[in-house]
Amino acid sequence: YVYASVWKRALLLAGLIGILFLTGCGLAQADSLLSLPKVPAEYVQLQVQLDEILASGATYAVAETGTNRQAVQLVDMDADGKDEALAFFQTPEGTYQVYVFRQEGESYTRIGMAEGFGSTLRSIYYPVCGTDGQLALALCWGFDQPGSYGMTIYDFGLTGMTMLLDIQYSDVAISDITGDGVAELAFGVKDSASGLFSVRVMQFQAGQYRTLFETPLCLEVKNVVNMVFSVLPDDTAALFVDSSATTGGYVTDLIVYDGKLASNRTIDPSSGSGSATWRYPAATCTDVNGDGVPEVPVAHAFQREASEIEAHYRIDWVDILSGTSEVISGAFYQPGENWYLTWPHAWEDEVRVEKGHLAYAEQTVFYVEDEDSRTVLLNIWVFSDSSGNGTAGAARRYKSLAATANGLYYFAIPDVEDNIPYLIGEDDVREAFHTIEASWRTEEF
Repeated sequence: YVYASVWKRALLLAGLIGILFLTGCGLAQADSLLSLPKVPAEYVQLQVQLDEILASGATYAVAETGTNRQAVQLVDMDADGKDEALAFFQTPEGTYQVYVFRQEGESYTRIGMAEGFGSTLRSIYYPVCGTDGQLALALCWGFDQPGSYGMTIYDFGLTGMTMLLDIQYSDVAISDITGDGVAELAFGVKDSASGLFSVRVMQFQAGQYRTLFETPLCLEVKNVVNMVFSVLPDDTAALFVDSSATTGGYVTDLIVYDGKLASNRTIDPSSGSGSATWRYPAATCTDVNGDGVPEVPVAHAFQREASEIEAHYRIDWVDILSGTSEVISGAFYQPGENWYLTWPHAWEDEVRVEKGHLAYAEQTVFYVEDEDSRTVLLNIWVFSDSSGNGTAGAARRYKSLAATANGLYYFAIPDVEDNIPYLIGEDDVREAFHTIEASWRTEEF
């Protein structure tokens, strides 16, 4: 759930800060930009309390990722129509502290404090934990161990903050899969004894989080990197779990929950392997045909001998629920350069791919060849933002595809005199080309 009201209030506060600057008021240090503006009434009284905390040696803390990154956030935690104020700090000893203030008339009263001990404050969520819209506070921690995170969840009550859950995980997804208006939490967790992974889905009931179900993931899982909830055509809930594999590359587990039982649809029941979903590039489950259900990327099965580049980066998006893993679409997937190209049907397995590195850019060449000749069908170049003269030259010689924070993308279709069946036009290229953007889907709750 994305709480738009929280974001709007943050924008309002940012606007008030802007007004202060426009009227000639300055702030002494950059951290002050993250605090509440010095405005009349209850905010002034709240600021006094925040200044007292700062005077003790604490500093404002902000999350590394996600949308809830303000040091002071106004959120209606108890769904009574009034915003509580949550202020995030880090002590000189490195402990993170969250002070919670309840609005009473024209003042804020401090009612509780939550703590955490991660290396970093990774993100902040507000999952729904009550049927009337009450929210919990979920603090996500980064640790020194790569791919390992922690989440501490606090409930907001009349007497302050109560810890509900403290868990270590690889990835998390949050969604109401039971339809009761309360969010379930899905964690990718690792068994410390066996080293094997499972998905643990937790449900908030009777004032606490309890395990709704836990299902093993395939043996190849090295670390869970992406989880997405979906609703299948038969209205059952599904969780698509993408993981890096111990053998290199990536695999996917599809967990289906019918309201009573959960099962893993992609794991081999006898061996525990998930090799049927293996692929080399870091492609994650995506709804490529717009039907609302993600397709699973798998390694392309070539009908001829493939080059190393093709074998690594050709994938097929398949409907894993069809029983026959029906191929919905193919792609040449380049996560290292943050783009992919939907494979044109006319190319089939006849078109080959070659990679090259130029002075200012990375180049990908799509071509066909026979015993006597080689015909280039498409060139794609990726320039970094700092390419300078290289990008200036590209703008004169090539056609622009996209411009993102990751780079500048250009293409060219060489003139080909022969009427060969593999030729594609400029519009075809633009439709087939996609940039890969960083996804913060788990930071939106």
